[in-house]
Amino acid sequence: MTEDKHQLDAFTTPGLLLKAAREKQGMTEREAADSLNLMPNYVEILERDDYKSLRSPPFARGYVKAYGRMLGLHEETLMSVFDQINVVTPIQNERRKDTRPAQFQRTGFGVVIGLGVLILLVVALWWVKEDSAKLSFSKSNQDASSFYRDASQFGARGDK
Repeated sequence: MTEDKHQLDAFTTPGLLLKAAREKQGMTEREAADSLNLMPNYVEILERDDYKSLRSPPFARGYVKAYGRMLGLHEETLMSVFDQINVVTPIQNERRKDTRPAQFQRTGFGVVIGLGVLILLVVALWWVKEDSAKLSFSKSNQDASSFYRDASQFGARGDK
């Protein structure tokens, strides 16, 4: 279904065009919202031309376009009316001042503490291993000396 080819008056808005086409088809706002997968109140907002009330106003043009396409309205006419009413302002590239510290600075303290604990753990494990190695070495020395002592006593007995 296409829009009539009559002259659009100065008070025609995209919302009026959308609402008239929806009512002409006998569709409720809820049915239109469900068909477009929009939030229930978005159709009413679009028909009121209250685009700033949308959760994401920059998407208003796309919503109007999709709504008009669903209703079978002439897309170019609908978009030209939308563009006449809504002047699109270019997004300015402003540098915002970030007062928060950078991510690595916030986590730096935690990383330093974590590395310190890791180093302490490695040193403690090395120390325990070193002590156990000295203990087993001294025990093996004691065992070896008692072996030689026993062997020398045995050898002394064998000579007699």
